Amino acid sequence: MRTHAMGEMTVKEIREYLKTNKTIIIPYGVVEQHGYHLPVSMDIHNAEVPAYVLAEKLDCIVAPPLNYCFSGGQLPGTINIRPTSFCAVMCDIVESLASQGFENILIYPGHGGSESLAQLKEALRILKWLNASLEKVMIMILRRGDHWRAPEDPRMSGGADFHAGKSETSLMLAYRNHLVQMENLELDEPALAERMRHDQDAYQICTTLSGQPQEISTTRQRKEIQVGVMGYPELASAEYGKFAVESAISAMAEMVKKAIADADENRRTGNRIEVKSPVLVVEEGSDAVAIKA
Repeated sequence: MRTHAMGEMTVKEIREYLKTNKTIIIPYGVVEQHGYHLPVSMDIHNAEVPAYVLAEKLDCIVAPPLNYCFSGGQLPGTINIRPTSFCAVMCDIVESLASQGFENILIYPGHGGSESLAQLKEALRILKWLNASLEKVMIMILRRGDHWRAPEDPRMSGGADFHAGKSETSLMLAYRNHLVQMENLELDEPALAERMRHDQDAYQICTTLSGQPQEISTTRQRKEIQVGVMGYPELASAEYGKFAVESAISAMAEMVKKAIADADENRRTGNRIEVKSPVLVVEEGSDAVAIKA
């Protein structure tokens, strides 16, 4: 295979590829604030880099990334797309690829936002529910944290590395070094920066007019946030970036290889593995909505 990048292939090359391999990876990211040392395209690279490492291990191709979804951040450069819009586009992409003959569609998020991810899982479940032609298509959402945990770093003092911190900065130092400006590294004021190391939603402020749980809250980014880093970027290194990506994707690749083999066998035999169907539960007396198995 000349390239793992579908976007660099011709129609003839893709047609030939589909004769022997029906697997494709769709990376998606977001354009959002990542401090003063990383570009707003951080999460696009965070999707593409691991996707191509995985593609090499699976010997498959990678679709051009979907570069927009919902961030929630509101600093300059951040572009927010409603989760419903993002899900509609992703479902169209999946249906288009499936209609061409792709049977294993692997979605790789570069952005960890729960809003888009939760709605995407439900949107794809309903898509398969309503479109009978997708029954034999295996759609997987792959997240690095599902298959690998970063080793504990005592320098973090019990905090977490949520956003623009050690992990993301290390990935960029390893694979996109020319886009990192460590000399411009800054954090928000110390108390706020420390709070966001323990609560990734601490950048939000939610208010209502009535105080009643039935009211939909108004969510804004706190005005005091000017940088938007949630972690420990000062601990980053290119060596750690390469180690983290390779370790996580190696574990992921083994799981995916087995999943593809099992799916191929069950397509052939007609067998299906019954699982509990997620049910949308709205908790009475609360504004919380959760998808529970």
